[in-house]
Amino acid sequence: MASSTGYPAPGLNVPENQAKQSYVLSFTELQHLDQWQVINDGVMGGLSKGKTKVLEQAFNFYGRVFTENNGGFTSVYLPLATLQKAFEYVKITVKGDGRPYQLRIRSRAMAYNTVYKYSFATEKDRMQSLSFKLADFQASFRGRIITDAPVLTAQSISHVGFLISSKQTGDFTLSISAIEFY
Repeated sequence: MASSTGYPAPGLNVPENQAKQSYVLSFTELQHLDQWQVINDGVMGGLSKGKTKVLEQAFNFYGRVFTENNGGFTSVYLPLATLQKAFEYVKITVKGDGRPYQLRIRSRAMAYNTVYKYSFATEKDRMQSLSFKLADFQASFRGRIITDAPVLTAQSISHVGFLISSKQTGDFTLSISAIEFY
């Protein structure tokens, strides 16, 4: 289902019989900060720069996107331990800048590094809690959609991250308070 912004509608209803167990990443301290890896469009000749810091009990992904030299994106990833098979959803608590982002999950489901993505809109300076069903993520490889990829499952996840890809040069800020798999 799509929202009025053109992105799939967040806020899925989780079945009441869903297990109460979850895996939560919160960013109240500097934990995990040194494990995040920024990947800028410099791998393709671009000039965009993403940076990270922990501020006000949130992980902040910020910087500037440049469209020159085939640029226009920056991303950040965190490696994860193997998750429980029973997890079917991911919930993010974020404060954005009004720009669109992708929640990206790397998977070990195929022989090559497959990314599963889900686009979401942010509202400027407003905290949002958004839930997504793992089975609804779209598989891609180097920007191309993979139509015959297996459905994303929790136990195949190796990394979680975010990407901003913009057709406009400009600053960006995404503040992540929590990521929860359940």
